[in-house]
Amino acid sequence: MSQGKRKQSNQDHDPQSDCSQEPSKTMKLPVPPRFGIHPLSKYRLPFPRFSEPKEMISFSYDSVRKQHMDDRELKYYHAPVLDPAPSLFDGFEKQIRRDSSINEHIDGLLTALLHLPKETVADTDFVMYRGMLTRLFVTPYSLRDSWSMNATKVGHTIYIEDNVTQDTVEKRQGSSQQHEKLMYSGYKFESLCVLDKPASQSTDQDLAARLDTTVNTHSEYCSVFRTRLGNHSIISGAEIDCIDGEKPNEFPSRMYRELKTASLLDNARKQESFDRFKLLKFWAQSFIAGIPMVTVGYRDSDGILRHVEDIRTQDMPRRVRGRRSMWEANVCMNFADQILGLIKETVKEQGPETQYRIAYCPQTQEIGIELLNAQKPFLTAEFIASGHCNNKLNK
Repeated sequence: MSQGKRKQSNQDHDPQSDCSQEPSKTMKLPVPPRFGIHPLSKYRLPFPRFSEPKEMISFSYDSVRKQHMDDRELKYYHAPVLDPAPSLFDGFEKQIRRDSSINEHIDGLLTALLHLPKETVADTDFVMYRGMLTRLFVTPYSLRDSWSMNATKVGHTIYIEDNVTQDTVEKRQGSSQQHEKLMYSGYKFESLCVLDKPASQSTDQDLAARLDTTVNTHSEYCSVFRTRLGNHSIISGAEIDCIDGEKPNEFPSRMYRELKTASLLDNARKQESFDRFKLLKFWAQSFIAGIPMVTVGYRDSDGILRHVEDIRTQDMPRRVRGRRSMWEANVCMNFADQILGLIKETVKEQGPETQYRIAYCPQTQEIGIELLNAQKPFLTAEFIASGHCNNKLNK
């Protein structure tokens, strides 16, 4: 999975986190910006402007994590076979897993940007993976989940990445086998829903072979798209699970599909939790990338796939509208719009070695921004040297 979207999300931190970061020397700003989340009523405004995401380029990571500027890993949706009901834990021991200790930063996204006109990148306000935007969208309703990001400004553009700490890596590597199986079930569900070529070109043997596919988390297909939220232009990258039919030349996002898993909703409490938390993240991830459909596979406690549901992204806010303790799409979007504005106002110092730490603390329910001392750049040397982020291109 890409940094744009991982089954094991970097934003799923310990809710009891004390908001502490790894030791790093910071240069305190004259007035350290802190943005309070509450009251949510201040974001209950008309929807801000949002431009339909338009794909600019795409790329693939192959089975050994080598990047290719093509669509070789794009998968095609075909509904899974439920009779007999398959196990989403099957093949767990045989899976090929990426090394979770390797921090890829935003290297893949930057490599893709090298294939775009320099002016296109240099005139953009923000560059980040979709996962970082998703965090901003869901924070008003995910108040127990701490997170932190790194930001650097070169020319006109602010580049943002996840702040992957040693503590983050250790938590990933120290998770229980049951947790690992639940994470695996998402990948397994994907393998049961996709084909290497359009369904019209596939055989019965291709469909049957999906049951025995070895999950390999190195492989993925990514879309790089441009959008606008409020006054902020954004280039983002996101992993795409699959597509419905042949990929069109224009707006392929309209045919992309997200694949998700959840525990079987067999009581009111589970349904309430699903609608309040999971559906929020499903909506944010899909909406940001312009993906119209999410297919959810529901598993029982033994990992057996019992039910599959297609949910249109545009219908998700309607499912929770007017219900107590639920989320509101306009609140999410206005909050993200205002936070991006705060980042733009604060991240002023130039240069790839100049970095800021943007962090949300559940204890104070505030987002803070600190200017760090000189850091190793997370922008690649190739990208810096290319001129895509050159000040001279800044209007």
